[in-house]
Amino acid sequence: MDILYVFGLLLFFVHIVAFVAGGANSVVMPIIGARMATATPEVRGNLMDVALRLSKVGKAAMGTLLVTGILVLWFKWNWVVPNAWFWVKMAAIVAMIVFISLNERTQKAGGPDAPRRSKMFGQLTALSFAVVILSAVLAFN
Repeated sequence: MDILYVFGLLLFFVHIVAFVAGGANSVVMPIIGARMATATPEVRGNLMDVALRLSKVGKAAMGTLLVTGILVLWFKWNWVVPNAWFWVKMAAIVAMIVFISLNERTQKAGGPDAPRRSKMFGQLTALSFAVVILSAVLAFN
């Protein structure tokens, strides 16, 4: 077996682990955001702590996905894009990054409308994640 091929497989493994970590974050964050809107101040503080920790995991996962995705495309696929579904996947990734950024801005800005907007951005992030999964399956099957 070629060493670059094995390296590509190891990168793909890291890519999948980051995908799982980021995906779990995409599912859990909208739930936490929805609970914050009606939580007591004490519970809201605990939820915010969990959300901040998950946010750090999500950022690390997204960075890992971007780096390993490029390297896997290089080492495992030799820069060959399989079909148009790959570009749908990339567009959904861009949408995820936009919604995550908008959610962070909303949370930092605060205000009475922040919980509703945060929930909406969380749901849009989760929807984008579902499109990433579907398009990845269609692109690489």
